[in-house]
Amino acid sequence: MDHTRRDEPGFYNLLGLNRSRLDAPDILDGLNGSLMSADPRSGSRTFVLDLPPGWRGRTDAQLASLELFLLRGDLSLNGDRVGASGYVHVPQLCGGGELHSERGALALAFWNPNMPAFPFPYTRNRVVRPWEEQWVNSMPGCTGAMHKSLRKPDPVPHPTDEGFDGGPGGYIRFQYLEPGLIAAGEHVHHECFEEIILLQGDCFLVNEGQMGIGSVVVHPQEWYHAPFASRSGALILVHTDAPMGYPWPPRPYPEAEKLAQAYMDSAAWDVPTEHVCWHDHPIARMQEESSAYQAWRQGEGRNKWGDEDVGDKVPYMPGKQGTSSKFRASWTRKECGE
Repeated sequence: MDHTRRDEPGFYNLLGLNRSRLDAPDILDGLNGSLMSADPRSGSRTFVLDLPPGWRGRTDAQLASLELFLLRGDLSLNGDRVGASGYVHVPQLCGGGELHSERGALALAFWNPNMPAFPFPYTRNRVVRPWEEQWVNSMPGCTGAMHKSLRKPDPVPHPTDEGFDGGPGGYIRFQYLEPGLIAAGEHVHHECFEEIILLQGDCFLVNEGQMGIGSVVVHPQEWYHAPFASRSGALILVHTDAPMGYPWPPRPYPEAEKLAQAYMDSAAWDVPTEHVCWHDHPIARMQEESSAYQAWRQGEGRNKWGDEDVGDKVPYMPGKQGTSSKFRASWTRKECGE
């Protein structure tokens, strides 16, 4: 399986990737790292990379928006320094800047050429320290999933049938899932691709796997996913390539509570949660032996993609696979006034 694809579901651990000299654009070129995901149409890419102690680079930000999230270490943008969990954004065509790491860093880098965005000064050079930000309910009226916005501005959904999350090019959020959370249904994102990176805690996703520190899951546009559960809660980083519709179009899933209970009963407290792919997880065998699941998969659940869903209103209207990727690829950013 090619874990770098965004048009197919993916599940892997970024800490297990072989990091080597990158053939990458702009100031990322030559750094030690690994490609996590890529969109060949738009040129959008996600990397994990090492910044050596004393590293310094300058970008004019003509080619793309560059965002970095620190897993450890330090990084400054034009002298404004952040440490672990800090976020740095050098948006395209907003003047660029100088980056410097004194002690070195392990970072996630999001490279997005011609990303649709709000104009300057709404979009501008920024550093964000998540602990200085306020938690926002990710779903109106629900405290079980909350987030802090990294890519700004970051509009949040209103309690209507046509709410949306994120700006024109999607969002990057530092997100919290509460302990004991169970989401018993499947859902689909008709509008965007979704990349989730687990920073701490645990998350069990039916048909995908058990996430521990460093686990990454990729949900292509129009791919049905979940149910999910978290025993101890989780802190995750979520990245999309377009605004995400809200509410998420739901689909009932057979025996979801039974699967979640099996996970909760088996999740040990005295060891860190391991990264386990679905086909290696004992609950996968439990599901395959279920007659209710097999009947559902042959009936209502036979379509794993939402392209053919009947939608008469946004956000329940299918966008079709690859729509956001093609839209992103059609954009060319220019200097203001041109």
